[in-house]
Amino acid sequence: MRLRALTAACLMTGAAVIAGVLTGAPAGAADIAPKQLVTGWFGYWASDAQVREMAEKSDGVVDEVSMFWWAFNGADEPLCTYDKSDLDGDGLTGECQAASSTPWTNTGFARQRDILQNADIRIQASITDLSSSRAGQLSEYLSTKKNRTAYARQIASWATNAGVDGVDLDMENFAFNDDRDTWAVTKDRWVKFIDVLGETLRQNGLTLSATVPGGWATSSPSTGYWVYAWDEIIDDIDRLIIMAYDYSWNIPGAIGPNDWAERVVQRAITDVGEANAPKIWIGTPQYGRNWIRVADGKPVTVGNCPNSWTPDASQTRITVTPASALDVAAREGVEPTWNPTQGEWSFRYNRKTAGTANGKGRECTVQREVWFADTRSALARATLVPNNGIGGIAVWNFGNVQSDFYPRLAEYGRKIAPAPLDLSVSVNKRTTYGGKTKITIKAGSAKGAPAGAKVTIRWAPGTTKDQTAQQAGASIVDTTTLGDAGQVTLRIPVTETGRFWVDVAATSQTASKQSGANVNRVTWRITKDVKTVTTQVRQPVQLSAQVTPGSKDVNVRLQRQGADRKWKTVKTVATDAQGVVQTRISATKPKELRVRFVAVSSQGFASGRTAAITVNVVKG
Repeated sequence: MRLRALTAACLMTGAAVIAGVLTGAPAGAADIAPKQLVTGWFGYWASDAQVREMAEKSDGVVDEVSMFWWAFNGADEPLCTYDKSDLDGDGLTGECQAASSTPWTNTGFARQRDILQNADIRIQASITDLSSSRAGQLSEYLSTKKNRTAYARQIASWATNAGVDGVDLDMENFAFNDDRDTWAVTKDRWVKFIDVLGETLRQNGLTLSATVPGGWATSSPSTGYWVYAWDEIIDDIDRLIIMAYDYSWNIPGAIGPNDWAERVVQRAITDVGEANAPKIWIGTPQYGRNWIRVADGKPVTVGNCPNSWTPDASQTRITVTPASALDVAAREGVEPTWNPTQGEWSFRYNRKTAGTANGKGRECTVQREVWFADTRSALARATLVPNNGIGGIAVWNFGNVQSDFYPRLAEYGRKIAPAPLDLSVSVNKRTTYGGKTKITIKAGSAKGAPAGAKVTIRWAPGTTKDQTAQQAGASIVDTTTLGDAGQVTLRIPVTETGRFWVDVAATSQTASKQSGANVNRVTWRITKDVKTVTTQVRQPVQLSAQVTPGSKDVNVRLQRQGADRKWKTVKTVATDAQGVVQTRISATKPKELRVRFVAVSSQGFASGRTAAITVNVVKG
């Protein structure tokens, strides 16, 4: 929750491994692409090696990264690029870079952008205002429509020129350095700016994220930081990224306790609505703090130490990475303890620490307490994603993650990702008018059958197969659910030739899927008036049949079966206005004839036929 600039410089070190538990993904799930549930930040100080590690090991679980790229540097320079590559040669990085022909980027950022994008990881340029010396200035700058519009256009132009995929606004001075009395005015300016910036970026094919602090007041709008107006900006942004860390600041405690983070998530959903829950990304720390313990307002010391002793300010609270925290634990011979409620590790130890007593320098042994978050912490945080239907977790910062971070998050991403569905649909090719066509549906996946999945049957007239149900304007004709084996059979009444599409809805384990078009041709229904008839030699016998739906001038063939059992047309007659056809047949010698009526394909109906009629011809 605190200003990240206060700790960023301490978070530039490597990673180490710490044990944790993750239930293995189901058999066959290794072939499933992980849910892209991880986003987060690299500082401008990130090394190529750290960025490349993500590109090579994240295995699809990271879909987007924000990098500290630009800063608000006052009204005269509302956008400047961090000097990542020491272009001015002063040996320093992190300040606004010197004037260049490409003020929106430098070689360092461009190189790391390419590494990420070549790995299909989107990159956003973060805009920060992390200097407390700029308190109040951003709000004042955004006070006019002219400035808001100009700023939005500049940001969109720089983002396009820099080749990034979107923009992340990480404006923290509102919360941590501006007077709270200014919030009402700032809130109005902020909401209006987000509105114009979001629209301008969308017009340029770019996305917008808003990074906002999470607060203790989870029963209040925006968890107490109401200046950011989560509910008012949500429609204009693509992601609401909530910094759920720095919960403990002055005294030892969890950095971003998981139970608190879940309350933050639930408050955010209350504010923005369940429909917008996928836009919510919850912050996940990958760092820690090493504090001197305090009791009754005084440091907890061990052994002889004057009551007036105070530690050096630099020793009161030290930022650590997972790796450096483990190094301290190993040095002190202590074993970190996992707290399942907080989702973090902690340990205590005693250490001599520099300080002052009665105006003189003196060392005292103090009790220190360390809390830190690591890969296991991130996995604990990631459970909030499926449990609450949010977009994912946002890591501060990727430069600190351990070597097992990406593979284990990818494994979890596979566990919660919906498996692609194997869908088989069988539809009768022909159905008699007024009858029911049989549709058999079978579905399965690497995670098993999607038992209970909702099935929607859509239908549209025609026989074209290369259209989706949406393209064909298909309408819903039935719904059902899949059985335990992922199968179901339906029978749908039909009166017209058309196409069926089957939609199987997503479940917690399987993705949704729509079948292709399955053509069902409806045939004429034609019924004979008799099964068997007897007549004498040379005595014509009248036969008739009814074509349904009743229609005039439907050509009907009278066919006779030969000795070779093949059917040959004897004559063709047309139906009357009621769909009735009549004809006569005779034979010159005694025999048994087998005949049938066949209604020819026409008027949108496929051909239909009667069963055979037996005509017994006897001597007169």
